[in-house]
Amino acid sequence: MDTPASAARPPRPIGFTGSHLDRAGNPRRNAAWLNGQRNLPNARFLVMRELKALVDITARPAQIAWQDRAWADAHAALPCVFLGLAEGIPYFAIDADQAEDAAALHGERTKYIDVRSIAPQLAPEEAAILAQARSLIDWHQRHGFCAQCGSKTDLAEAGYMRRCTSQACNAQHFPRTDPVVIMLAVRRDPQTGEDMVLMGRQSRMPPGMYSALAGFMEPGESIEEAVRREIMEESGVPTGAVRYLCSQPWPFPSSLMIGCIAEAIDATITVDPHELEDARWFSRREVAEMLERGKQRLAPSDPPPANNPQNEPWMPPPLSLAHQIAKRWLAGA
Repeated sequence: MDTPASAARPPRPIGFTGSHLDRAGNPRRNAAWLNGQRNLPNARFLVMRELKALVDITARPAQIAWQDRAWADAHAALPCVFLGLAEGIPYFAIDADQAEDAAALHGERTKYIDVRSIAPQLAPEEAAILAQARSLIDWHQRHGFCAQCGSKTDLAEAGYMRRCTSQACNAQHFPRTDPVVIMLAVRRDPQTGEDMVLMGRQSRMPPGMYSALAGFMEPGESIEEAVRREIMEESGVPTGAVRYLCSQPWPFPSSLMIGCIAEAIDATITVDPHELEDARWFSRREVAEMLERGKQRLAPSDPPPANNPQNEPWMPPPLSLAHQIAKRWLAGA
């Protein structure tokens, strides 16, 4: 029997993953090589203002509105970071906050749009490029001064380092990624035999939304320890075995979401009101329905989905790793 076309297609990558660019980690350290790439006639430049990306909204799907070398040459004084290579074309991102005329690029066809809002409407590889660019530019905007001596720092190594300008210090600073564990605690109900999963909601979440528990890792902590600690702190549920599922870069500003499943030892929930408004156990059927209700939203802030008039529990949309973890759990992960 022939395989349906929809089943034969590879699954869409997790949001903000799947970039096709070669980051050229070794050659980009060479200033002469980098300058040569920057000056190639086919070089392309992503323009960002206030951490929003210039996007062509008339394309289907929407796509990055890359600018050519002439535009970059006219704005050579602006901070510029190297993103990577693809088929002989070098790609860069420019922080255009200080370029008044960059506002003119915002029009009927191209607009500066928040990365989280536009990502679901882009091809996966382009959303991944925006994640890379947004994280790098945000980091540069936050690290204009040396954390060691307080002197100014300069952009270096294609945008993947800042160097202190003080001769006495000369410290090197590199972009950092903040690890965040995001997890589902799971158990089997001894009375019904049903598989159950723990999710919670914070008061700031839209009405009806429940999601995986999550929290930043702390210094000197393993992934497994962070998962157990966060679940216990937020819900009071003790867990044992922890297994890794998948990860996602989250450029707001620069986190790595580490998706896990944890086996619950006890089902009793004691919510920390400072962390959560509510937490509860959901069955497989309920989780499947919650995922379906969340599909109609590109972002949690969107209007309530039309397929949920009673405002029943729902999960974040597919862009979020919580959605992807739950989807994998339903599939037997």
